[in-house]
Amino acid sequence: MRGFDFVTPTTVQAALKAAKGKKYKFIAGGTNFMPDLRHDHSGGIKLVIDLMRIKTLKGISASKGTVKLGALTTVTDLLESRLIAREAPILVDMSAKFAGPIIRNRATVAGNLIDGGPAADIVPPLLALKAAVKLAGPKGRRTVALDKFLTGYRTTDIKPGEIITEVTFPSPGKNHLHGFYKLARRNAMAITVVGAAVVLRMKGDTCQEAGISLGSVAPVPVRCYEAEKILEGEAITLDLAQKAAEACAAAASPIDDIRASAEYRQLMCEVLPRRLICQAAGISIDPS
Repeated sequence: MRGFDFVTPTTVQAALKAAKGKKYKFIAGGTNFMPDLRHDHSGGIKLVIDLMRIKTLKGISASKGTVKLGALTTVTDLLESRLIAREAPILVDMSAKFAGPIIRNRATVAGNLIDGGPAADIVPPLLALKAAVKLAGPKGRRTVALDKFLTGYRTTDIKPGEIITEVTFPSPGKNHLHGFYKLARRNAMAITVVGAAVVLRMKGDTCQEAGISLGSVAPVPVRCYEAEKILEGEAITLDLAQKAAEACAAAASPIDDIRASAEYRQLMCEVLPRRLICQAAGISIDPS
């Protein structure tokens, strides 16, 4: 383990200033950084900038139909938030399956996004909610759609010196349906084998807008655009759910690893979305 300097700024501007001209690493909960550091995978970092004392990066709020998550919102914050339970209960479902209490107390929304891992549990629900990432850096502030922010295996669109300040998404409204499933080899403290998230904004029996995503089946979590189009503007039936599920499977490119085979993952990319769509819409999967 190499030595490094450590600072704890209390404002965004102070954090950005500290990063100038140095081999730095921004951290929040540190749940991804600490294992890298322990195994000497830190990349020769000379300065660690802890963001957890920046109060403006914390908090959950809703305004004018938009839900806002401060970058330092923890998974426990999501799990315990009444606002999230009302506006986006899929995030509560995800949080209940995320690691264990100790990790949930430290892991942050921004940290899970910035790591860029394909099995990041927070990402599929946020993709299904059509979230956007707000950033601040030396050249000012900008907003990037989450599906454009994730650019490859453990890589993102973040620029040198930038930090995530907030994640936002449009409230799906009280008439929305949702489903989330984390398939793993055990019920807790396990890396996702296949993750699936579904958000359906309904008007009566008709799906007005759909958000569907998969995790751990490609270099990055993927949003299933074609599956969404199949459902939108239609009354959801078992046949339609099957067509959407097949489109989800077509969007995946899983690999073999120690947790599962590519063949098994590919099958689950069809099974899980179909199940979630049908369960959300109250449709029996057994046509008999």
